[in-house]
Amino acid sequence: MDACPSCGARVTAEATWCGQCFATIDRSVPRAPGLRGPLPKQQFHQATYSRWRGGETSFGPLGRTVMTVGVLVGLVIGYPITRGLIFATVGMDVPGTGFILMYAGISAVAGVWLLGRIWRRTRVT
Repeated sequence: MDACPSCGARVTAEATWCGQCFATIDRSVPRAPGLRGPLPKQQFHQATYSRWRGGETSFGPLGRTVMTVGVLVGLVIGYPITRGLIFATVGMDVPGTGFILMYAGISAVAGVWLLGRIWRRTRVT
C-alpha cells in the first residue's frame, strides 16, 4: 500500500487517483518509503505588469507612443484613401457628409480598440 501525496490516505500500488480526495497520483515522482502527507508547496515568481516598462513582449513608452501616433495618423489619412478606393472601384464619388459621419463612427471604434490594445498592461517580468 502507498500513500496519497495530497491527503496521506492509503492507496493501492496501481491506483492512478486517490479515492478519498480524488487527487491524481503521479508515479513518476519518487517518494521515500513511509512518507505520508502532501508534498511541500512550490514557490512561484510573482508576475509584474506595467504600461510604462518594456519587457520581452512589450515595447515600453517610446514604442507605444510611436504606435499611438501611427494609429492616429492612419485614422486621419484613412478617410481620403477610403473615399479614393470607393471612387476607383465603383466609379463614382461618395457624398461627403454621410460618408464622413459613417467613417468617423467606424474609425472611432477601431481607434479606441487599437489604442486599448497598445496601452494595456503587459507582463514585464
